[in-house]
Amino acid sequence: MHRSLFPARAGRALLRVLTSRGGIVRRFLGAFMLAAAVLTVAAAALTPALAGSAQAVSRPPPAGVFGIRLVDIPVNEADNPRAYRYIIDHLNPGTTIHRRVQVANLTTSAARVTLYPDAAIIRAGSFVGDAGQTRSYLTTWITLSRHSVSLAPHTRAMVTVTIQVPPTASPGNLYGVIWAQETNLGKTSKGVNVIETNRVGIRIYLNVGPGGPSPVNFDITSIRGTRSAHGQFMVVAQVNNTGGQAIDATGTLKLTNGPGGLSAGPYKEPSVTLAPGQSQPITVVLNKQMPQGSWRATIDETSGITQRSAGATIDFYPVRSKRLYLILAVVLIVLLLLAAALAVWLIRRNRRSSPGSGHLDDVMPPRPPVRSLGLAPPR
Repeated sequence: MHRSLFPARAGRALLRVLTSRGGIVRRFLGAFMLAAAVLTVAAAALTPALAGSAQAVSRPPPAGVFGIRLVDIPVNEADNPRAYRYIIDHLNPGTTIHRRVQVANLTTSAARVTLYPDAAIIRAGSFVGDAGQTRSYLTTWITLSRHSVSLAPHTRAMVTVTIQVPPTASPGNLYGVIWAQETNLGKTSKGVNVIETNRVGIRIYLNVGPGGPSPVNFDITSIRGTRSAHGQFMVVAQVNNTGGQAIDATGTLKLTNGPGGLSAGPYKEPSVTLAPGQSQPITVVLNKQMPQGSWRATIDETSGITQRSAGATIDFYPVRSKRLYLILAVVLIVLLLLAAALAVWLIRRNRRSSPGSGHLDDVMPPRPPVRSLGLAPPR
């Protein structure tokens, strides 16, 4: 009997701890309700903030429409499509070149366009030209025959760009841009005066050094299939510039040997600009209705006259819907609440059925009287 009393006494003590004012069950329920309230308030506060940020990025469309294009190209770059759009050349120290550019007013009103050279860098797969007439080594070598042109409607003007490389120039790759810029005074929808600046430019890729130009080379690696956050199939690949000059790579993606022998594409890939030693992923987003399974992906990339291809077997697997995860989360929360409610009900039921006030002394049986044996003293 004494062995069965100890578990009962310990269990009663545990029940009092669980059902007390600071008990585990009460703390669990309080923490759960507090977390639910915090999440509800955060969601309510986040929704208008996102809506406000979406409205803040809207801007009025540009007022002027004009353009600039390259007229002269090097004879040795006649087969290079990039040379028709950008100033691309290899120059030895002490060399001077001249390139003409044409500025066109494409509107029905007069326009005044300013021109100036600016610094540029290649970053995160993009050619980025500065917009504040930032000086660099290359801009100090550049002069323009005209710094502004006044154009009547639908007229054009020629401007000569001169690049003079100093005899002491160090070997390397330099990047810049020739900006054509128009500034207008406009008004917002609320009548506030704003200055609108519109600019277009011509990139400059200059490879400086003795001898011939540095080699152009790149490769394509790590082709894989995946899904976007919205469930769309995507093909991702890595483009690596392994040569000595910058590249502007563009290309297409083809999918063959799909489920049931299906083929898809070609899909146009986003262009990527890389300096020597740089690497950048390219992503092609496909349709959500693409059949799931194994495909053969082939990527063809071109930069100027340099072409590269790569292929790999990719797999598109189904993913579980977010709605399924939400349902599972709700079911789990309901089960936890039911378990907590059942525990509270059992505890209260046990307390009602227990004798006395629940103290340990109340449930202990009376001890039997202790009898002492009287012994006569020895004689």
